[in-house]
Amino acid sequence: MAVKKKIDPNLLEDRETHGEHRKRMKEKFQKNGPEIFNDHELLEMLLYFAQPRIDTNPVAHRLLSTFGSLKNVFEAPMDALTAVRGVGENIAMLIKLCRELAVRCRRQEEDYMENSYVIASGDDAINFFKNGYYGLLEEVVRVAFLDNSGRVINFLSFPPGQVNASRLDNRAILRAAANTNAAAVVLAHNHPYGFAEPSKEDITATYSLYSVLNGIRVELFDHVIIAENGKGWSMRDNGNFSAFQRQLVR
Repeated sequence: MAVKKKIDPNLLEDRETHGEHRKRMKEKFQKNGPEIFNDHELLEMLLYFAQPRIDTNPVAHRLLSTFGSLKNVFEAPMDALTAVRGVGENIAMLIKLCRELAVRCRRQEEDYMENSYVIASGDDAINFFKNGYYGLLEEVVRVAFLDNSGRVINFLSFPPGQVNASRLDNRAILRAAANTNAAAVVLAHNHPYGFAEPSKEDITATYSLYSVLNGIRVELFDHVIIAENGKGWSMRDNGNFSAFQRQLVR
């Protein structure tokens, strides 16, 4: 006859206590984000994923006490990590994986800063878009999304003929701006069989987008038009946006 193993009621109580604590920590994280947590609390929560059942708070404290800082914890070699009481192979591997991912993200961010295009003027915007319009026989609307430094962080192109400058898909542009946390937007379209100057319909549609973006505190930096001969028109540089500003003030 098999003997049933007795379960220590104190152990069950500890597990329930840890479970409730983890639940509160996760809810706090979801509600407030990571910025409000101390280093040891963030490390403790990270270790949840390597140790789903034990209390990881003491382990987080021991790691920080042993290595002196969060940076040093993530830079410590595997054997030094596993020498800390409570740190097994799973925790050590998780820490090293996080370190490597952080390093790669940093490298990609540096590459982006070095290689991404900056739009700071109407000429910059024209030069960014004009090659993409070469040879197109239909009107195509394109949008570049910029960060606070004017760097292009996202790009949206509508299929030929689906949207033209007088019938902009403001909702799609607003959604993309919000999703990328853009600070500014640059709009572009082409005139395949004409000059670059905007039509009355172009100006009306641009003002509509300018107004709705202003409502979510995103700047419409420019709207450029590329003609069939490759010449470009910047509505910002040609005074249209000054008129938009005056209209909004009224």
